[in-house]
Amino acid sequence: MILCETARDGRTDAEHLAIFASQLAALGLPARIDVGALPEHAGLHLQFDLAPLLADGGLAAGDTLALLAADQLGDRTLLRLRRLAGEAEGITVRAFGSFAATQSALGVRARLAYVLGREPELFDLGAGTGRPAPAFGVPPQGPVVRQQAPRVLLVGPDLKDPAQVAALGALAPRRSLRLAILTDSRSKHDWIAAHGHALPVFAYGEALPLTLAGRTDLAVCFGRIEGSFRLQTLVANLLVAGVPLLDGSPGHLNTGENDAFVPAPPGLVGLDGFLDAEILPNLGPIGENVAASRAAAAARPERVLGFLGATESPPLRRRTGPAAGGVVFMPTNGVGLGHARRSTLIAREMAADRPRPVFAAFASCTPLVKAQGFDVMPLIGRSRLHAQTHEHDLANYLRLRALAAGARALVFDGTYIFDSVYRTAMEPGIAGIWIRRGLWRAGQDNSIALDREKAFDRVIVPEEAFEELNAAYSCGEHVAHVGPIVQALRLDAAARAGLRNDLAARFGRPFERLAVSLLGSGVAGARGSQVQALCGLFERRADTLHLVVVWPNATLEPAWFGWQNSRIVRTTRAAVLTAAADVTVTAAGYNSFHEALYNRAPAIFVPQSADFMDDQHARARAAAERGLGALVEAHELLTLERLVGRYLDDGEAEAIRARLALVELPEPGARRAARLIEETAYGTRAVELDPVADRPA
Repeated sequence: MILCETARDGRTDAEHLAIFASQLAALGLPARIDVGALPEHAGLHLQFDLAPLLADGGLAAGDTLALLAADQLGDRTLLRLRRLAGEAEGITVRAFGSFAATQSALGVRARLAYVLGREPELFDLGAGTGRPAPAFGVPPQGPVVRQQAPRVLLVGPDLKDPAQVAALGALAPRRSLRLAILTDSRSKHDWIAAHGHALPVFAYGEALPLTLAGRTDLAVCFGRIEGSFRLQTLVANLLVAGVPLLDGSPGHLNTGENDAFVPAPPGLVGLDGFLDAEILPNLGPIGENVAASRAAAAARPERVLGFLGATESPPLRRRTGPAAGGVVFMPTNGVGLGHARRSTLIAREMAADRPRPVFAAFASCTPLVKAQGFDVMPLIGRSRLHAQTHEHDLANYLRLRALAAGARALVFDGTYIFDSVYRTAMEPGIAGIWIRRGLWRAGQDNSIALDREKAFDRVIVPEEAFEELNAAYSCGEHVAHVGPIVQALRLDAAARAGLRNDLAARFGRPFERLAVSLLGSGVAGARGSQVQALCGLFERRADTLHLVVVWPNATLEPAWFGWQNSRIVRTTRAAVLTAAADVTVTAAGYNSFHEALYNRAPAIFVPQSADFMDDQHARARAAAERGLGALVEAHELLTLERLVGRYLDDGEAEAIRARLALVELPEPGARRAARLIEETAYGTRAVELDPVADRPA
C-alpha cells in the first residue's frame, strides 16, 4: 500500500491529496488515504473524491508513506504520522516539497527520521513552485479515438464580460463541436441562472482531473495554469494523451511556461474563426506535436513512480465479474418498482449473445429484478440514523463503482441523479445512459437533474402515448426518443377466460365480473379511503370479485382484509390482472396508465399528486378527453362509485374497450431502447439490424 498524507490539514490540502492519490490509483497502484485526513467540514464533492481511497488501520510492514507538501511540516502532522506508523517495520518514507535551501531539506529529513524511525527520501519540487507534489498524467489505456465532433473544454473563460458571453453564444450552437465549460462554483451558478442548462458547465471541484481529461479532445485555457495543482494535473493528463492545448490567457502566459500550448486569441472573441482556420483541420498533427513536446515528457508518471519505488505502473486487472464487458442497470427514485419494471423490459430485449445485463437496485426492487432472471446487487437506502443525508449514497457509490468496473455502460432510470450515479457515469471507459421519463409537473425543480445530464453519453426518452404529453427538456444528438416502454399483452378470449377461471379457483370465489384497483401503497399519498370505499361498494355486488393489487413490499391497512368480495394481491405482475379485468381503478403513473391503454383495459384514473411525481392529472385528462377512460379526483368518492356502476351496469366498460381497440397508439419502445443502449455500449457497427424479409423485385 502507498499511504498518501499531506503536511497540512486544510480543505484545499485534502483536495490535493485526493487528486494525487486518484492519479496513482488510476495507474494501478494501491494508493490509499487514511480516514483521519478527511477534514471535519469536507464538502460533498470532496467526500466522493476521497471515498474510494480511504483506509483505516495505519501503516504496515512493506508499506510506503508518500507525504505531500513536506516543506510545510509541523508538529501536529508529525504526531499524526507517528500514530500512523506505530511499531511497523520496513516502512518506506517518500516526501515531496519545495525546499528553498539545503538547510530546510535537512531539517525536514531530520524531523521525519526522528518521528518515524527511518530515513526519508525527498523529492524537491523547486523553490517557489507552491506545489504540494509533482503534477503527472495517466496515459490512456488504449488508442485515443478522435470524436467526429471534438469535445472542447473551455477552462476559466470570463463569463461576466458581455462581449465574451456573446462570443460564447455564437460558438455554442455549432453541431461540429461539443462545448463544455470549467469554471468556479459561483460563475457556474450565475451562468445556469441566466442561460439554463443547454451548455454543460463544470465547477472546478465537481470532478477529478482525470475524469475531465477523459471527456476532452481539445482544451482552451483562459487563465494561468501554474499555481493551481488541480489544473496542472488536468493539463498533465491531457499532455500524456496528446490532446491539443490552446492558450487564450492574456499575454499567453501558459505558452511561455509550457511548449505544448498553442497561442490562441485571448478570450472567447475571435476563437470561432481561429478554430476553423488553424486548429480543427489540424487536430491530428497538433496532437502529435503535443505528445512529442518537452512538457508531455515531463508530465509522464515514470519519474514519480520511480521515486515511490514503482519503476513502472502495473497493468490494470481486468474485472471478470458479472458486469465485465456488459451493461449495468440502476432503477431508482422512491420505491423504484416502476423504474425497475421498465428497466427489465428493456434488458430482456437486449441481444442474447452478449454478457447478460446486471442490476444494482434498492431492496424493494430486488425480487422483481430476480423474477425476470437478472442478477442484482442491493443498494443501501437512506436512514434517519445517517448523520448526513447523502451518507447512504457514499456507500452506494463504492458498490456501484465496483460493480461497473469493466462494464461497457451504466443505464440509469430515474429522475433525480444521485451523486453515486453521476460519478460512476463519468468514469473513464463507461458509457453513461439516462432513461429519462418526462411529463414533469409545472414548477417542479429539476435543475440538478438537467445540470447532471452532461455526465451521460445518451439520453433515452420513453414518450407518452399522446403527443400533447411529450415535452422537450433538453435537445441534442445525444437525446433519442422511443415509444412508450410498456408491457403490452395480447390476451385472446380463451386466454382471458382461462385466467379468470384460475383466479376464481385460487380465491375460492366464483364471479361474473372482475374489478381490479391499483391505487398505490401510501408512498406518494394515502389511498386508504379510496380502497375502503371500493371494498364497500363491491361488497354489495355478489357477482363481482375485487382484487386490491399492491406491490409486494406495500404497507397495508388491517381493515382491508375484512371484506368478503375483496382480496389483497401482492404482485409485480399487475398488467396481467388489468388485462383480464372488467374495470380497473388505478393511479395514472407511467406504467399503470400505459398498461391500461395498451392492454385495452377500461380504466378509471385516480391521479396521485405528490410534488415529486410526474403530472398524473395530465395523463388522466388526456385519456378522458378521448373517451378512453375516466378521471376522478381522490376526494370524489361518490363520483367514483357512480362511475363504477356505469362501467359495469351501463355498458361503459365495453364501449371504452371497443374504442381502445380502434385507437392508434405508438409502437412500444423497449426494443428500440435496447438497440440504442447496445449502440452506445458496443458501437453502431457491433449492433446487427433487425432482419428484414426480402421483397420481390
